[in-house]
Amino acid sequence: MDALQWLVFFICICFKATQTESSWTVDVPSSVEGLLGSCVVIPCTYNYPDITVHTFTGIWRSDDRVIYHPTQSNTVEKYRGRTKILGDLSKKNCSLMIENLQQSDGGPFFFRIELDGTNMFSYFSNKVSISMIGEPNPTDFFVQEEVKEGQTVSAFCSVSHSCPTYPPDFHWSHSGERHFQTQNLQNGQWKATSTLTFHSDRTDHNKPLQCRVTYHGGKQRETSKTIKVKYAPVNVKVEYQSDVNEGETAHLKCSSDANPVSSYEWHSETGALLNKGQTYTMSNVSRHSEAVYCTAVNEEGRVRSSTVKLNVLYAPDIETYSKCSSYNGIVKCDCIVQSRPPSMVHFVLGDRVLQITKLEKNGSVTTGTLQTDFGSFKFVHCLANNTLGNANLTLSLPANDNMQNIFIASGAGVIFLIILIAIGVGTVKRCRGQSDGTPKSDLSTMRSDRPAEPPRYAQTKRKENYEDVHCNDIYTNDSVYGNMETDWDESVYANM
Repeated sequence: MDALQWLVFFICICFKATQTESSWTVDVPSSVEGLLGSCVVIPCTYNYPDITVHTFTGIWRSDDRVIYHPTQSNTVEKYRGRTKILGDLSKKNCSLMIENLQQSDGGPFFFRIELDGTNMFSYFSNKVSISMIGEPNPTDFFVQEEVKEGQTVSAFCSVSHSCPTYPPDFHWSHSGERHFQTQNLQNGQWKATSTLTFHSDRTDHNKPLQCRVTYHGGKQRETSKTIKVKYAPVNVKVEYQSDVNEGETAHLKCSSDANPVSSYEWHSETGALLNKGQTYTMSNVSRHSEAVYCTAVNEEGRVRSSTVKLNVLYAPDIETYSKCSSYNGIVKCDCIVQSRPPSMVHFVLGDRVLQITKLEKNGSVTTGTLQTDFGSFKFVHCLANNTLGNANLTLSLPANDNMQNIFIASGAGVIFLIILIAIGVGTVKRCRGQSDGTPKSDLSTMRSDRPAEPPRYAQTKRKENYEDVHCNDIYTNDSVYGNMETDWDESVYANM
């Protein structure tokens, strides 16, 4: 073989050797970060010459030890069960996962491939080291911190990690719709992001929204942000001392829950504006003081409280229309009292305090009823008292029906008696008129035989020209006049 042939042969050998060496390549990061106690994945892709391969055997080693072999007995005991090739070697993916990462797992490590047991290559020049971290990396947390009630809120919580096989678990302190996504970063790092969407409510105001991340192996990382929710006033109410004495001063205060804080207005029950400010003072309150309410106002709305009316306390006031009445001979007295608190009601008849028949209480009105035999009394006294004072009123009693009947009957009898007397006197006069024709000598004789008697009746004027009336039977038979003398003495009428 001449020199030219040797040169060509040498060039071909060198070219083939160069072509074969350049076909064995691997792509791995020089270093990856791993969380102690968690897992780490070393991303790896490789290449080999363009040959037909049936069997692929992937091996990971350190300088003097096999940390992964498909045959477990060939793996050093420290790594047995903790290492695993995740990729498909036939598709040139040689990624390695190491679980329960320990401080001594720092490497460096390299990959070796065996094809059909005849073609094999170790990638010594492409070694990977693992950088250990004791705690998870900080969490990226974003949320709009100032919102209005009812507005849609989206919160994002993201972490970087090195174990895509077991990505971190996200837990939110608020309910809502959740989405999860992962992203492959460089040098064996991945980014996991959880998104929470919900509608804000006033109960979310000033509350922390928390995102807690739990990594494979149990370590956690938590972060939070406080949300400010703007909302119209709620729970608007008036605070006051409910019981106040008439004539005193009452202090009322309006309160509410709102963001931003409320300003306040005070209105009467009819809607008239009384005051502006959180407090309102009512001077010289009375039982007739009107009800009021307050209104809380901020940029989100106006909300009013319920109407409140003070419970004004006052001494008894007996109504003038309290009275006694009679029906079918029964006398009943009603004493009607206005007071707060309600009054005790008593009736006094003469020097006796009587037990009331019935007591009714309706709000500030107390009605005491007495039904009894009042005898001949003309008045009864109504007394009312409570803790603030007392009052009394004298009630006139109507005349008793039985006594009225007696009086009426007596009056009728007297009138009838007067009429009978008048008739009798007139009849006597007529009889005397008839006897004037008797001879005077007889009368004179009678006078001389009987001494004169004083007159027994009041002077009565006579009537002239009486009709002729027979009188003897009237006087002798009349029960009223039967004891009167029939022989009339002239002297009896001498002064008539």
